[in-house]
Amino acid sequence: MFDSSTITLIFPWIILGFGIMATMLASSVRIETRLPAKLLTIFTLVLVMITSAKLFNLDTTITINGFIEVSHLSCMTLFFISAISLIFVVGSGGYLEKEKLHISDFYNLVLLMVLGASVLVSAKDLFVMFIALEVMSLPAYALVGFRRNDSRSNEAALKYFILGGALGAVYLLGASFIFGASGSTQLSQIFEWSKIHNGDVLLFLVGHILVLFAFLFKAAAAPFHFWKPDVYEGSPVAVTGLMATVITTAAFVVLVRLFHMVDFQSQSFVPYLESLKQLIRVVAVLSLVVGSTIMILQKNLKRLLAYSAINHTGYILLGLLGTMSKPEQIYSVWFYLAGYAVISCGLFLLLSQSETRNDQGLELVDLTGLMKRNPLVTALASIFFLSMAGMPFTVGFFTKYTVFMSSIASGEVVFVIIAAICTVIGAYGYLRPVALMVMRDPDPTAAEFNGTKSNQALIIMLAVLCLVLGVFPQALIQLTKGMELIP
Repeated sequence: MFDSSTITLIFPWIILGFGIMATMLASSVRIETRLPAKLLTIFTLVLVMITSAKLFNLDTTITINGFIEVSHLSCMTLFFISAISLIFVVGSGGYLEKEKLHISDFYNLVLLMVLGASVLVSAKDLFVMFIALEVMSLPAYALVGFRRNDSRSNEAALKYFILGGALGAVYLLGASFIFGASGSTQLSQIFEWSKIHNGDVLLFLVGHILVLFAFLFKAAAAPFHFWKPDVYEGSPVAVTGLMATVITTAAFVVLVRLFHMVDFQSQSFVPYLESLKQLIRVVAVLSLVVGSTIMILQKNLKRLLAYSAINHTGYILLGLLGTMSKPEQIYSVWFYLAGYAVISCGLFLLLSQSETRNDQGLELVDLTGLMKRNPLVTALASIFFLSMAGMPFTVGFFTKYTVFMSSIASGEVVFVIIAAICTVIGAYGYLRPVALMVMRDPDPTAAEFNGTKSNQALIIMLAVLCLVLGVFPQALIQLTKGMELIP
């Protein structure tokens, strides 16, 4: 039975559950407007943010029945995921109306995705992780195929669903191997087992690699990235933004947990640690090279941002590599995720302002001469693209800086040099849209960008946040420090 203190700790998730049920009921009522569902979603997410923020100051990590962790890391991630989702719920109303999509269904699915992602990052048991992964993924499949009359959206949803099913099978196989070797699915008990390793270590290692591969696939790290460009291009742009932020954040927080579920000080696992580091180095470099080089060849903005996300995955993996030597360096990973999400939210909300249907006006040529047609949108887009490139005085510069410093402190100097070279290559991909907007004459056939007032206000707020965090990053860095990785 749960006592009052336990209920207080899980109160944000209780609110999410009731919010989902209330939104579903509001959606079932036959009324002309879907405003009640939207307002209930906003109210739910705001309450979740308030209740999770109250748990930031927990002195210790609290594990509930060995299945769910309530800690500084899990509560900050829940707050962050809820904030991202709130931004898209408020800012995507005009886009959903323009695309004539099922607006209330969108809100239900977003809340379900938040529930799955928040439980996933808090899970301390492999099978709880699997259930949470499916709760997060199933709404994502539906959202990707939200434009039922668009063949690209249908194709993207089918690809994502099939590959997601394969991902689940790989994860379950790996989890079963880990259970067979250690006799438990709880991360704390697996960690204790790894100290004495009185079972089949080889079986465990195979299971651990399979579980890691599953989440590397979810994070779209190369060579598991091939699904991402097609899914990004086929999804409604608001959904693409949610995938780039909520799902990416959840995937990497879980990856950090899974990497630290083994006691690498144990004699049997010291060689495995070096092999694991080598694997991450290879995947990180592949992601950096593939993302930065193929990105500069793209003509569609959503495909460009898909390869950009693969490139950013490489940087985050470098930060993750740093945590394997110094677990306290997790703050660099979280800071990178936060900064990248701020940029992505602003950029995808801005792309949702395109006046064309079915995201047809999201080619690079549609940005030609935008400075003369819409100076405000040009200025905002330039801030986001320059931040993606890692230019000084933007949050993108400090996200890369913290990851590089974390990696150098862990002795990964060669890979930081490779990442710096890829940063220079990738900068061309981000500067090209800026050059098209500023240095070319307007194209009369290009799409116009005009959003609702709430959409524009959010984009301006996010652009300002990019600059503020680029000048004063220390406040967010200090907030993220103190996170603990307790198996």
